Amino acid sequence: MIPNAEKTVFVNGLKIITESIPSVRSAAFGIMVGAGSGDELDDEAGLTHFIEHMAFKGTPKRSAFQIAEALDEVGGKFNAYTSKEQTMYYAVVLDKHLDKAIDVVSDIFINPLLKKEDIDMEKGVILEEINMYEDTPDELIHDLFAETILHGHPLGLPTIGSKESIRGFGRDSFVKYRERLYRPDNVIVSAAGNLEHKKVVEMVGEQFKMFSGKRDKKIQPEPKINGEIKVKNKKTEQIHLCLGVKGLSQIDDNRYTFSLMDSILGGSMSSRLFQEVREKRGLAYAVYSTSSPFRDFGIFYVYAGTEKKNLEQVIELILKEFTKMKKQGLTQKEFERAKEHHKGTMVIGLESTLSRMSYITKSMFYYDRVITIEELFEKIDKVSLDDIIKLAENIFQEKYLTLTIIGDIKESPVKKLSC
Repeated sequence: MIPNAEKTVFVNGLKIITESIPSVRSAAFGIMVGAGSGDELDDEAGLTHFIEHMAFKGTPKRSAFQIAEALDEVGGKFNAYTSKEQTMYYAVVLDKHLDKAIDVVSDIFINPLLKKEDIDMEKGVILEEINMYEDTPDELIHDLFAETILHGHPLGLPTIGSKESIRGFGRDSFVKYRERLYRPDNVIVSAAGNLEHKKVVEMVGEQFKMFSGKRDKKIQPEPKINGEIKVKNKKTEQIHLCLGVKGLSQIDDNRYTFSLMDSILGGSMSSRLFQEVREKRGLAYAVYSTSSPFRDFGIFYVYAGTEKKNLEQVIELILKEFTKMKKQGLTQKEFERAKEHHKGTMVIGLESTLSRMSYITKSMFYYDRVITIEELFEKIDKVSLDDIIKLAENIFQEKYLTLTIIGDIKESPVKKLSC
């Protein structure tokens, strides 16, 4: 899969990557900038996400309504998102409207007006978004875990920022941030679908001909990860918890081994934790393992929501599975199932032009090339049972164990974590 990916790099450093898929009638177009909440300075918490919002508020060429209308009128999808390491602006349209998608997405990316009155208005929207986020403990707990295990490192802080930081932003904040990071050598433009690479390059070149400058990206030090237990008292029906450790980076050679271990531990309905915690004991509705791999490091953890009376038992069951993984690894049956599960989810997840566009973009961002599915399969097939045990022994160390809890509780029933 992905045999028709082509790459062009402009003199100014801007990268264009496309995948031609002649069998479809749609096309996805995206612009990713290597600017995430992890790149924010001390006084910029939440600014990356705020800038993404402001892109839709108007350009010299289009009003906010005209931006919203532009792709609606041709049945397209148009959105953006902010993560810890990137911000992506994208659209999906019928292939015959790709030129319009390139025009509109490029316009909001390059030319946002950033009017003071629009900024002030949008502050209210984001403050309400923060309120909604605070009222969603099963989301809040993930950020609390990242913030705790990474000890305040920018990559561990909430992408949305705080009410205090949002209220403090002026127009200059937006301009300075964009001048620092929204630069051609920090941007990947991508497209996938029924398209020709040469034509995409020509259209993008026309849109970005005045886009110049060099990024001024601050290099963040790797955090020191030490285990900790933190409880946030909040009136909730359930107790929400995350329990985890230091993980792997996005570019670590052991990431394929890690994916298989994650799959068996808590990545599916047949996983050990789902079976032990939910199916056999009925202690939780939601229980799963997940990870946040960044460019230079990562974190790995298990989430569960349970009644207060069951909290200690759930924590102990998770720790027991951590111990079992590093001492016993996987059975041959689990091992083969994990490999096929991982391959299947990867392929099924790449059935749309949007997912293909996102995949080639992130592949370029982290590896500076497109990694084919066949190459991924080959890497997965090379993983051995011994590799799983070695990785588990390295990851599941007591010094990394971190537990965060949100709910109607004042302290953790478990005072010391061990596995």
